[in-house]
Amino acid sequence: MKEALKRLFKPKKPVNLYLMLGEEQGIKKLVNDFYTQMENDPKARECLLVHELDEGRVTQEAKDKLFYFLSGWLGGPNLFVQKFGHPMMRKRHLHVKITEVEKKQWLYCMQHALDKTKLKKSQKQQMLNSFTALAMRIQNH
Repeated sequence: MKEALKRLFKPKKPVNLYLMLGEEQGIKKLVNDFYTQMENDPKARECLLVHELDEGRVTQEAKDKLFYFLSGWLGGPNLFVQKFGHPMMRKRHLHVKITEVEKKQWLYCMQHALDKTKLKKSQKQQMLNSFTALAMRIQNH
């Protein structure tokens, strides 16, 4: 009986989304799918235009920075902090005007990228909720 109770009330191990997404390659795929959506979907036009572009595409530097950030944010190596210091996401985005429109378009692209992952529906929703909270902090107009 005691063993059954231990199993029943055993604390759940925290979910490491970095591992569940497939570590480095999974995060890179998420970032690639995210920016592919943004670069090719007219519904994300305003969001695309707040990024530095190279021939209509988001620069590799910006893509790398999102990868570095997500790596640490999702439970993997804290690459962004190692390379650039604390993310201070709101401060790092003050140089561009981010309104409700850009925020919604960013989340729209992230939703499409998350839909291409193998995460469970509840995990995708958990991530989207976290991304929404982050996007709300970054919105500055």
